[in-house]
Amino acid sequence: MNDLGHQGWAANLIAAGQLQSGEHVLVVVDEPLADCGSELAAAVRDAGGQPQLELWAGDRPLAAPPPAISEAASGIDLCFFLSQEPRGDEAGARVELLRIVTEHGGREMYLGLVDAKLLRGELSEPAAELAKPAATLLERLEGAQVVHIRGRAGTDLRLNVTGRRWLTDALPLKAGEMANYPGGEVFTAPLEDGADGVLVADLTVPYTVEGLVDEPVTIRFEGGRVQSIEGGRAAEMLNALVEEAGESGRVIAELGIGLNPTISPRGHVMLDEKAARTAHVAIGSNTGPYGGRNQSSIHVDCIFSEPTIEVDGEPVELPTH
Repeated sequence: MNDLGHQGWAANLIAAGQLQSGEHVLVVVDEPLADCGSELAAAVRDAGGQPQLELWAGDRPLAAPPPAISEAASGIDLCFFLSQEPRGDEAGARVELLRIVTEHGGREMYLGLVDAKLLRGELSEPAAELAKPAATLLERLEGAQVVHIRGRAGTDLRLNVTGRRWLTDALPLKAGEMANYPGGEVFTAPLEDGADGVLVADLTVPYTVEGLVDEPVTIRFEGGRVQSIEGGRAAEMLNALVEEAGESGRVIAELGIGLNPTISPRGHVMLDEKAARTAHVAIGSNTGPYGGRNQSSIHVDCIFSEPTIEVDGEPVELPTH
């Protein structure tokens, strides 16, 4: 690991994962990131961890994690999962891996749609300090019942979040928790029948067109379920993904609010959903650490710009810088 870029991204992940000396670490990568997986495993070993490297591969789409990964996950302290080409119809398998890792107190860091260039470039930069704004927003949202969220492009959605826990990936990772990297969101799983109104995703919808959406994707909810999806090519592709997943793919899954002022939306879901002045609503799977009850083969984050929110009728100021 003579390349400083390699040291940068690997060191960032190790720090974000709160690796402790002697911990057992599972490194999971898909085939395009095999070399990066080897580098990360070596960095884990140098930091005092005990790594095991496994490939996310098999007959695609995977309905469950590969057996070797499931077996290893049942006893590890920390899992790093890096995927350059995550499939939309494998979200259920990814959630199942997360469940196996976290149910015994393990921790997971997930990076999707990343490649070697991104790892050695932007993800090797120092991480933004977001703990304070995240903690402040969590305190304001605790105990919320109804969230009314609007967006610049026309989002106007009411979400019932009664009894659901608000989470963040901007605080130190604890036992039984998961986070994406880079961090920068506060999120929850609304009640599965608790979404009514319209979502207009004017930024990013993964597993559809490359980059930003070709035109805004308008999704109408009633009783927590998608009633219609309209727009251009991105909307057509999302509709097909939802149809393939079946009724479970129509269920509201997540509300997330971006906090990270160092990120600008560019059509990359794992970055855009963290950006300040964005929010996202997901459909599909929300079990495991999300705190929901809907199992599905998909989890699709639909990202929109300039959100404003009211919680139980009172406006909430969102961090923007």
